[in-house]
Amino acid sequence: MAVLQKRQVPIGIKIFGIATSMLGLLLIVVYVSSNRLRRVSEEIESLVDYTIPITNAVAKVDVHALEQEVLFERILKHYEIEPVDRDRILAEITEFEERNQEVQAELLAAEGMLDEASIFIADHTQRQDLAHLLAQLMAVEDAHQDFHDHAVDVLGLLETGQFAEAHRLEEELAAEEEAFNRSIEDILLELGAFTVAAAQSAQQHQQIVQQLSVAIAMIATVLGGACAWVVTFGLVRPVQQLSQSMQAVQQGNFNTLITPSSRDEVATLTTAFNHMVKELKSKATLEETFGKYVDPRVVKQLLTPAEDTTTKGDRQVMTVFFADVEGFSEHSRTLSPDDLVTVTNDYLTLMSRPVSNQFGVIDKFIDTLVMGFWGPPFADADEHANLACETALEQQAQLSRIQQLLQSQVSSSPSPSPLSLRVGIATGSLVVGNMGSATAKSYTVMGDTVNIASRLKGVTKQYGVAIALTEDTQAMLSDRYATRELDWIKVIGKEEPVRVYELLGHELTLDGIARYQQREFAKGLAAYRNQQWGEAHTHFSACITSNRPDPPAQLYLQRIETFRNHPPPSNWDGVWQMTQK
Repeated sequence: MAVLQKRQVPIGIKIFGIATSMLGLLLIVVYVSSNRLRRVSEEIESLVDYTIPITNAVAKVDVHALEQEVLFERILKHYEIEPVDRDRILAEITEFEERNQEVQAELLAAEGMLDEASIFIADHTQRQDLAHLLAQLMAVEDAHQDFHDHAVDVLGLLETGQFAEAHRLEEELAAEEEAFNRSIEDILLELGAFTVAAAQSAQQHQQIVQQLSVAIAMIATVLGGACAWVVTFGLVRPVQQLSQSMQAVQQGNFNTLITPSSRDEVATLTTAFNHMVKELKSKATLEETFGKYVDPRVVKQLLTPAEDTTTKGDRQVMTVFFADVEGFSEHSRTLSPDDLVTVTNDYLTLMSRPVSNQFGVIDKFIDTLVMGFWGPPFADADEHANLACETALEQQAQLSRIQQLLQSQVSSSPSPSPLSLRVGIATGSLVVGNMGSATAKSYTVMGDTVNIASRLKGVTKQYGVAIALTEDTQAMLSDRYATRELDWIKVIGKEEPVRVYELLGHELTLDGIARYQQREFAKGLAAYRNQQWGEAHTHFSACITSNRPDPPAQLYLQRIETFRNHPPPSNWDGVWQMTQK
């Protein structure tokens, strides 16, 4: 075995030998096939470039000639109708002359293509056939000119009132029409026969090429199979084993190592592969560990050597998200430290899972509050607002599980009161990157949009809603989400007013009561801003039903009572100044 390994042919020589053999066979195939295919190509080119276009041109001559004959008959009919419509006849004669020009143009084009074809086609018999067709076509051209001249003479006689002479010429003209149409049909039949003969000739030559190709391919198959059999044991099997191991690594199996079975280049590649697997396993362990503290996608960026993760920052439009469950902290504080940690972890798992499901980045946890953001490169530029709102709706669906989690741990009686989701979502320009001190950094976002989203979470409590959005977020939402405008407010710490919307849910799942409240609330808000207190009171009151209260509508009813007793100033613009965070 040792002697065989020392005498083993390197992979390069093996591949070169096989490639040379296959190249030799390929040259033989090319040499034999090219001579045959050249003639096939010439015959097909003659069909495509000349025979078929000539046939189309003659067919157009036939069509235009028939149209011209029909026009002539219609002109004759117009002369028989009293009174004679001169304008209609003039229009028909104009179209008659246009068809005559089209016939002449197509005849000249067909004659020109026949001249070119007689030069291009090498076959003597085909050239004779083309010369005969050219003579026929020239005769058709003369016959058509005679028909046109006689038709003009007939029209002239009719115009001068010589009807007897005109009818005599019409009979002669009918015979000319019949002879002309028969000549066109004869030419088309000859062209069809010529096309069939040329196609059959090309097919015969193609069959010869195919037979030769099959024979040479069989020889190549036998030789290639022998070469493949020789190479398989020394090259293919180790490469297949390496390929299977690489697939296992792609699927996350980093325990795959290969024992080199040769002393050639494959062995070197196998050693490098084993080293790569060890490095990937180490990197995967590191990603798994840090992925519990930082978003795994951020970890991948940090572990990519090509990325400058120390100073790189980017400004782009993103969506920020603050979410909390009101009432959870108050009830969970009665737990022991160990139970508090367990319950809080379970709670944050339920709250953060929708963020991850919707491709968001969890920025941080503040007590029971979850902050996340969406934007490139982790989410599409036109989808991050939709993803944030979908996350909020998924969290709203998790409230019952969070309530059950709290009830299972809190032993106080009575049971904890119902929990309320508070979510603030804002979209705007943000700076995203690795920020922090020289020794501690965090991949986060900074900007005024973050503060607005945080304030909107507090706004939800004051208006009694679960999910509040900025106007920019609402503008980016697709039509599958239902919203309504809540107010135009100034949050604490910001001078410019912010238009706030409530996310009602998915448009398709909204029931009739919710749609009715949505419409009435919009009407009430418009009347409120116009200081039409009575109309606004009516619409807001309609939003409140016995089985489904509407906290924002109740809030506006309180404001209306206040404004009725203490009207706003004359420059009041409808903006509400928030006094609480």
